[in-house]
Amino acid sequence: MQNVVYLLDPETALFRVVELFDAISFKPISDLLGCKLTQMVRFDESHWLFVDEEGLREGLTAFTICDRYPQPLGGKIVLAGTDGSESYHSPSIDIGAAAAHFRCCRPVIDPVFVTDDNVQSKGLIPAGSLADLKVRIERRSPMPVHGSA
Repeated sequence: MQNVVYLLDPETALFRVVELFDAISFKPISDLLGCKLTQMVRFDESHWLFVDEEGLREGLTAFTICDRYPQPLGGKIVLAGTDGSESYHSPSIDIGAAAAHFRCCRPVIDPVFVTDDNVQSKGLIPAGSLADLKVRIERRSPMPVHGSA
């Protein structure tokens, strides 16, 4: 039987199926996440999310919001199935249905330019000059990638 998990990368918003060649366990999941300390978050009664415990850190360029968890999650996320025992297995939820519960977010900086209406009467600030930088959070739905990667 094939062992797969779903891997969400908030940087690219790709949510893909990844085959694990050994049993689904902490070591291969931590390797996928690229972290030293893995945290488990309940997704539903049949699934767990595995996340980087230290994923929310300075210099964060992307994060994920899960509608089933009260705070943002930093770093990559792995979704795996569980039957209540200590072992994990392939998810029983369709990747598209799982993706509907996430939003990948990243900060975006938009330049604001001086317009003709904002030019000073003495003409000290020419139209088209940079007036400000506005920060907003862009939210994207994950894009499920079907088939093993």
